[in-house]
Amino acid sequence: MTAKRLERLRLQTMEELGFGPTAMRKIKKCPKCGRMASSENDFCRECGSRLPETTLYDYYKSLHRVCPDCETVVSRQTDYCPCCGAKLKDAAGIPKEAAANA
Repeated sequence: MTAKRLERLRLQTMEELGFGPTAMRKIKKCPKCGRMASSENDFCRECGSRLPETTLYDYYKSLHRVCPDCETVVSRQTDYCPCCGAKLKDAAGIPKEAAANA
């Protein structure tokens, strides 16, 4: 089984179990009481507080390095995206080899 096929199977299984990027895009967390809510809601059903515009997936991406082309979360040591093959940049937005030569 190829690496791409294994990755597709892994993502499909995560989605079926209610995890993964697609599921995380459908959920918001109330900043006041911590209850999970649909991303379509503007207010928390538990406490009535306004829900953030961002979803759990947006929060997850803010904590990790993400491919700018396909939004796959990638390792900090990776030079190329394992999903789409795009050349990745370092945290400052400079290609890794250019940053090393500076």
